Amino acid sequence: MHHLITLMQKLITTHIWQFLRLNRRAFTAYSILLLILSLTGCSTHVSRVSIPIKVQSEIDIDTYSKFAVLPFVSEEHSSKLGELPVEIGDDIGEILRSRLARQEKFEIVDKQETKRLMTGEEINEEWLEDTEHLSELGKYFEVKGIIVGSYRFISDTQPRRYYGERYSTRHQRYIMDYHDYLQKSYLLSLRVMIIDIDTQDIIWDQVYHQKTAEAHTLGSFVFSQMAPQERTLKELSKRAIANFVREITPHYEEEDRFLIR
Repeated sequence: MHHLITLMQKLITTHIWQFLRLNRRAFTAYSILLLILSLTGCSTHVSRVSIPIKVQSEIDIDTYSKFAVLPFVSEEHSSKLGELPVEIGDDIGEILRSRLARQEKFEIVDKQETKRLMTGEEINEEWLEDTEHLSELGKYFEVKGIIVGSYRFISDTQPRRYYGERYSTRHQRYIMDYHDYLQKSYLLSLRVMIIDIDTQDIIWDQVYHQKTAEAHTLGSFVFSQMAPQERTLKELSKRAIANFVREITPHYEEEDRFLIR
């Protein structure tokens, strides 16, 4: 009888895994089912293992494998935040160019060649919508796709209050106390577009949001207003670009699976 139950469990498990490969939403429900089976004694042993799952690119990498990356432009309503240098758009483009060049699936026009072919050109926000002109420019690069984009970098400061306990010598016990501080948040919105050189179509147009925050006293806040913000912008750009590259590059992700023995 026990042998028959074990055989049925293995048979059911095989069919369930086949179903879960097609319907990931069922994974949570199946996990709950396994927990119930374990608690009711219908399973001898349940173990969780992580297995690599291949995730395909969200673009046709057989068609789009060679790119030129142009400098990014600041959006019209983006805050100046300490007078960011105009070269920051080139820096963002170089971060993306370097990240893509490390992927074996892609061939990227290097920085020197990009700069040479861009001589006399000035990218602005309106130009991002002129796919005809971008397509013509891309033909000089001899690529299938051209990557352009824009960024919005702003800050926001709000008063905050932190509650905690401290030891009071007067009361001879711990008491509730608070400290007021200023929270300065930085927000980056990075728009990344891919233009098909042949059709002039926009095959990719996504905005990636990243943010970080700092806690300041009044004195350190004044100092932060005078400090350059390029480093913060570049760090947030790296995070946003990592998300973009991950979406268009085949890669593996770890997923949990439950085994019944």
